[in-house]
Amino acid sequence: MKFTTKPQAITSSKQLDGRDHKRAMLNYIEANLTLHKIGNQLPYFSLTGRAVVDGIEAYSGAIHEEILAAFPELEDAAAMHLSDINGQPMHSFDNGKYWAGFTKWQNPNAKALAKLWRIGEKRAEGLLFDALALQSQEIQEDTGEFIHSATLLKEFHDRQLPRWKQEAEHIIKKYNLEAE
Repeated sequence: MKFTTKPQAITSSKQLDGRDHKRAMLNYIEANLTLHKIGNQLPYFSLTGRAVVDGIEAYSGAIHEEILAAFPELEDAAAMHLSDINGQPMHSFDNGKYWAGFTKWQNPNAKALAKLWRIGEKRAEGLLFDALALQSQEIQEDTGEFIHSATLLKEFHDRQLPRWKQEAEHIIKKYNLEAE
């Protein structure tokens, strides 16, 4: 499904190809929402766009900030970008572990986890490594049972699957999408 703006002037300065496009004419922004299928994998949501300035494509790709400025009604679709047809974000558990701080490569980042799993930032803070390690310790003190913090994260993740599926079904119906 394509969305295209009417011609408009750029109101903020942006350096593109070494040129200041503050005074350039933005011919249009185009957004393309698809349910994309490659090979045997599940179809996935893709929201990409392109900006045409002075008749030339100036930039394109997953330009969600620009797309949402032009089409705020696509916020729900932007949240689904790269989620599969069941609404599950790409590599959802492994990427969730990464943003929750379960790896040596990334400090916990509640904002990124919240965006990935489409949950509130406050809820995401409770899923970060230190918070779950404390919760695991409290469970062990209360019950004598040890539950690894990664297991707690996985249990939360798996409880999101029905919600993610509902969100995906809503977007598919709202935008009348079919796998391409």
